Amino acid sequence: MNKMPQYIWTPRSVQDTQDFFARHGNGLSDVLNATSGDAGLDLFCEVTAYLEDLTPDPGRIGRAVRSLCTLLEQAEQVEDKYDAPLRWHGARMSDLAARLPE
Repeated sequence: MNKMPQYIWTPRSVQDTQDFFARHGNGLSDVLNATSGDAGLDLFCEVTAYLEDLTPDPGRIGRAVRSLCTLLEQAEQVEDKYDAPLRWHGARMSDLAARLPE
């Protein structure tokens, strides 16, 4: 796997992650359910809760988003209808994770 480029995180990075989950959360949860089952949905709910906190912790969000990336990368054989969404969501999550603190 390619190493993610290192960005300097800004508060905008958290806002972009919140926006992504607001717009694409349903699709992401479908992909996670299909590829990882309850473990994927649990992690999705955890990240969502972190993002909805009154004062989101960027480090906690970054670690959780990286865990989602790992889960998506480890997805085994998936149905054809989830192949493209898996790759798209994986790429977007990697982009977001690279912009969040570790």
